[in-house]
Amino acid sequence: MTFRLTPKVLETSYDYLRTTPPFNRWKLPPGGDVKFVVIRSKDDCGWYNIVNGQHVIAASSAYIGRTLSLMELMAHEMIHLYQRRKNPRATGHNAEFHKLGRRACKHHGFDPLLF
Repeated sequence: MTFRLTPKVLETSYDYLRTTPPFNRWKLPPGGDVKFVVIRSKDDCGWYNIVNGQHVIAASSAYIGRTLSLMELMAHEMIHLYQRRKNPRATGHNAEFHKLGRRACKHHGFDPLLF
């Protein structure tokens, strides 16, 4: 069973995670200040970037069809957002990213291999 991804579903999942550890200590912007986009990419599950000065998180409907997949992807992209706000040059899957990912997995039971 799959569900339909919408920008509102993405924003709601972001706002939920934002209230939980470890994200609730990171001073992330509220969902209303982030643009959420549904894409149909078969190459990427999703991505985070800054576009025209605005945080953008995208999720692919070709890959995300279950709640758990959505939450794991959103947590992954929220780590990128946090790192980018903290240090604009700290992008990618560096050692800090993996450390933060392990923390998110510990709190939420996510698959560490996705981080």
